Amino acid sequence: MDHISDNNNDPPPDGVPHRLLILDDDALIGETLQHMADFCGLEARFVTAAGEFFALLESWAPHIVAVDLVMPGMDGVEVIRQLGEQRRPVGLIITSGIGERVMDAAERSARAHGLDIVGLLPKPFTATALRQLLDEARQRLPSTPPAFDIAEPAPQPAPAPTVDDLREALARNEISVAYQPKVHCRTGTLVGFEGLARWRHPRYGPVAPDVFVPLAEANGLIDDLTCQVSEQALAWLATLSGADATPCGRHRLAGAQLSLNVSAASLGNQALFAAIADHCRALGIAPQRVVLELTETSAMQDPHRALDNLTHLRLQGFQLSIDDFGTGYSSMVQLVKLPFTEIKVDKSFVMTAAESEESRAVVRSIIELGRSLRLSTTAEGVEDAAALAYLNDLGCDHVQGYGIARPLAADEVVPWFVGREREREARRLAAVHALGQLDTPPEARFDRVTRLARRLFSVATAAISLIDHDRLWFKSRQGPMLDGFAAIPRSAGFCDATIETDGARVVADARTDPGFRDNPLVTGPPFIRFYAGQPVYSAQGDKLGALCLLDTGPQRFSDLDAARLARLAESVTQEFARSGDADADDPAWLLDRDVFQRQAAAAIDLSRTLALDTALVRIHLLDLPRLNQQHGTAAGDALIRDLGVLVNGLASGADVVGRRRGSEIAALFIDPEDLDILALCEALRLAVEGRNAAQADTTPRMVCEITCAHIPATADGTLDQMLRAHPLAPAVIVGA
Repeated sequence: MDHISDNNNDPPPDGVPHRLLILDDDALIGETLQHMADFCGLEARFVTAAGEFFALLESWAPHIVAVDLVMPGMDGVEVIRQLGEQRRPVGLIITSGIGERVMDAAERSARAHGLDIVGLLPKPFTATALRQLLDEARQRLPSTPPAFDIAEPAPQPAPAPTVDDLREALARNEISVAYQPKVHCRTGTLVGFEGLARWRHPRYGPVAPDVFVPLAEANGLIDDLTCQVSEQALAWLATLSGADATPCGRHRLAGAQLSLNVSAASLGNQALFAAIADHCRALGIAPQRVVLELTETSAMQDPHRALDNLTHLRLQGFQLSIDDFGTGYSSMVQLVKLPFTEIKVDKSFVMTAAESEESRAVVRSIIELGRSLRLSTTAEGVEDAAALAYLNDLGCDHVQGYGIARPLAADEVVPWFVGREREREARRLAAVHALGQLDTPPEARFDRVTRLARRLFSVATAAISLIDHDRLWFKSRQGPMLDGFAAIPRSAGFCDATIETDGARVVADARTDPGFRDNPLVTGPPFIRFYAGQPVYSAQGDKLGALCLLDTGPQRFSDLDAARLARLAESVTQEFARSGDADADDPAWLLDRDVFQRQAAAAIDLSRTLALDTALVRIHLLDLPRLNQQHGTAAGDALIRDLGVLVNGLASGADVVGRRRGSEIAALFIDPEDLDILALCEALRLAVEGRNAAQADTTPRMVCEITCAHIPATADGTLDQMLRAHPLAPAVIVGA
């Protein structure tokens, strides 16, 4: 075990040492723990039996107890249970060599009993691990001996409301609704709100939902409760839709979703859901904006009836969420048959994920399940930035919890949103300026994306925008519509509306769109008629701008088109995240090997996603090691430089071009239908021969092998394997 120096035995500031009581049936371990605690400046005692432990607990009044789980007679779990029942005001350290999962379960049990957990100490432990736990405990726990009266009576339970109280509350409209925000995990963009029933009784005060909801279910009042909550929440949503969320009016809440909880007891009440649908129509709210949440247990009580009723609700347009997933015992076979659109991870797993590998495994599995079933995933109980980052790494779609916002009263929502959007905009602008791309020259790595986008979607112009304080500046633009428009006012830009959401913003015909028909870019040059844009992001999820498509005529834009645009925009996000990959003015400049391999892999992955073929042209400088040996590395470098000039000049339309290996340059083309790859290879051959003919006899000749391949979108394997499997023509040796 680690040596502990005497520097760690300082008493607490008030001079009163903390006391540690150790329960372990192994006397050697107990004595070792006692000595370690003594070195740390604590008073420590150890016992080997539960009876002695509880006797000293009362007579000696320790601040901290360390309990081993595996004990003869009364085991550690039973000791923990009794500590909880007696409401002992001590910090608890759980020790054991039985394994992490059992210790995690014991910790959850201790928390459920209301105990203050200092931490876990798996065996074999180190002095460092123990010292860290004890230091943390001494900082958190008071050094005065904890007061405890074994005869202190348990507090009397608060008087509970009766069914008559609830019936009167419904008649008097005492039930109110609080609204908890739900946001996108990656970007923080608002998704919507969950409506939560709240009851403040004139005599009992606030009544918890887990008290009055079961009371309503057991006494036939749940449908009345659901109807009252839904009517109130929908009416609020209708007024919210017209609210300006910032002084400039750019951000609005018009598209926010509303989630409503539905009891299993109400699932068969078609009249209830018909009334909710009628209320949506009367208020002008699309049913797609309403999410009906059912718990996993309620959905599984009668899966056949649930299938019929939930399918009927989906046909009406409602979204369906399976709430508190992971807490029930549903059959996976039954679950996948039900038409849910969302799966929610129960907060009990999210809130314990930092300490419990078991909870992390559950969270990870549910998110992967949702992705495989094409359901959106929402994690509840997000309370801090660490939990948010963890869920983002797992690919969770949406989050809610006190780390985002507590449930808000109706009149608190807009002020909360205004303040939050101002903070997010400040972070976004900081990210745009930190990128260092504003007012920089064009770069081929971005122009390749806009060139591909213009070709893929058959539009007049494609562009990549960055949105500054008051202007929209174009990092890349391909096509005639933006000639003369290096930047436009932010207030007139379509891309400013794009970054309000996380998905594609599509304006099929700007002349008939109420939000854009009077836009000066529609009524005047460049006469935009069609627009589609997808946000591009910083590595932290801030929206930098958009990849956008423009045309002078109206166009249709399918879901497949939206998916393709999103994938292309992601490639722009990846380019912004890279450093040191930018183009240079040198005509011989090439991506280095690592960057080329990374970008080529990303381009091939993109082509597979978009179902597009690729073409690869490879030119290999033969016998470079021998040339370096005979003529020096400077001569070899000059040959590579000359070859880079030739390739850059002839393959300027390539999506990725660079050094694939030390003596090999490659150019990759996505969707090469309009390109004559064989003609390019012939042009390279002639260029090499021309270069050789122009050199003096003493200058090393450029001897190259030129190969090319047309790679189908369905092809698999390494780049070398695909080159061999899909050649366009036999290899050509030139310059020999």
